Amino acid sequence: MKTKLLVALGAVFAISGCAVKPVVLTTDELKAAVRIDVDRLSQQRDAVSAPISLDEAIARAVRNNRDRKLKVLESALAQKQLDLTRFDALPGLAVSAGYSARNNYAASASVRFADGVPEALPADPSYSVSQDKQRSTYDVAFTWNVLDFGLSYVRANQQADRFLIGKERERKVVHNITQEVRAAYWRAVSAERLLQKIGPLVERAEAALKDSRSVEAQQLRPPLEALQYQRELLEILRSLQALRQDLMSARTELAGMMGLRPGTSFELSEVQMPVFRVPEFRLDMGRMEEVALLQRPELLENRYQQRISAAETRTALLRLLPNLNLTAGVYRDSSDYLLNQDWAGAGAQVSWNLFNVFRLGAEQDMAQAREAWVEEQRLATSMAVLTQVHIARLRYEQSVKSFELAGLYNEVALRIQEQTRNGTRLQRVSELSLIRESLNALLAELRRDVAYADLQNSFGRMFMTIGLDLVPQNYTDGTLGDLSKDVGQRFGRWERGDIGLAPDSQGPGAQAVPEVVIEASALEAVK
Repeated sequence: MKTKLLVALGAVFAISGCAVKPVVLTTDELKAAVRIDVDRLSQQRDAVSAPISLDEAIARAVRNNRDRKLKVLESALAQKQLDLTRFDALPGLAVSAGYSARNNYAASASVRFADGVPEALPADPSYSVSQDKQRSTYDVAFTWNVLDFGLSYVRANQQADRFLIGKERERKVVHNITQEVRAAYWRAVSAERLLQKIGPLVERAEAALKDSRSVEAQQLRPPLEALQYQRELLEILRSLQALRQDLMSARTELAGMMGLRPGTSFELSEVQMPVFRVPEFRLDMGRMEEVALLQRPELLENRYQQRISAAETRTALLRLLPNLNLTAGVYRDSSDYLLNQDWAGAGAQVSWNLFNVFRLGAEQDMAQAREAWVEEQRLATSMAVLTQVHIARLRYEQSVKSFELAGLYNEVALRIQEQTRNGTRLQRVSELSLIRESLNALLAELRRDVAYADLQNSFGRMFMTIGLDLVPQNYTDGTLGDLSKDVGQRFGRWERGDIGLAPDSQGPGAQAVPEVVIEASALEAVK
């Protein structure tokens, strides 16, 4: 009867486990989750109270960018994983307790064993009992696997290197953010200034188009001449509309990079009084190559990966060694049939898979191949970095020339526009010619602004290419104003050729870091 009951209960639990069905999120649940997400995205740590400069835009982006916060959380996760890995090297201390009961005694009988055969059980055997029907057991056991201790130590060092790799990836994200914000900022500045000039020009072209249609209706000009005039005006309006569409998204992109919700009102300090100053770069190519090989996050990541690969080789060799298990503990059994209900025990056990001897050569070959692959990967990355340094320098030099040429072109376009405007006042030049030259002047100004934005991007890209950090490591500690000031000061020092590294200095990854702890302020910044 009891057996049938147990079988029935087991069947019920099995059927219940198979009855799980997927549950679709309801509309109300999704709406509640969306409201929470929108509220969190709408929260701004630093309200906009004044026109935003380039330094402040970079500081806002570094503090509020979601990609950067994600990398901080990944570094925090790696730090916590490192803390967990350290516990793997500790011995095991297990505490256990148990209770057992049965409905009758575990009585047993014994017979003599002679000549390799047990004697027959007598008709009336004598049974004996050595265990209570109900008993409790307790024990505290200490276990230590020496081989696991060595492996755990190596894995902890590997995890520490993975944490440092995460920090280098966070540096790379910050580098990319600063470069993208610099490009978006100057695009937004150009858009702000040019959009103010596009509106009046569109109104003038639409008024001229309306007048031309009236002239065509009154047949004051030949129909073909009026239609050609209207076609040129429509071409101008189409160009202006396309230009406006391209420029209108620049402000929204910059707001998103700075962590501002789309639609937030803000002004840019460079819009009203732009200063088109050509920044100077004072580092020679040899110094750029040296700094890049020391500072680039990708190369530092490869060097940490090389240490991880070397540790993996040691791990593979450790697995081939004999295994030694040490145990010690205290035990208790409540059975009344035991003379000693409390006792202590200790033991040692050595085990070794003898076939591991045949794996030694293969493991060594695998280790050599792995280290050769990592070494070649590091050299390939170094070559790519040096190539990027040279390309960045060439682009900067070309961008300077392009900006100077665009400036001269803009001056000529403005002079032509002024001459055309004077001719229009004297009725020597048509309104269409003035509108056309106004559009050409606007496009020339746009090309000048785009060339200057490309110059600024090329200038900033060189510092990113050699791996310099625009923001300090503790950039989450201070205020937005302090960080903006620090960004501006660093740019000023870099322009003077002072990058803060002596020629024989070592990069951030050249010296060993025994322990790295993420500060609480860094974690607070992502909440």
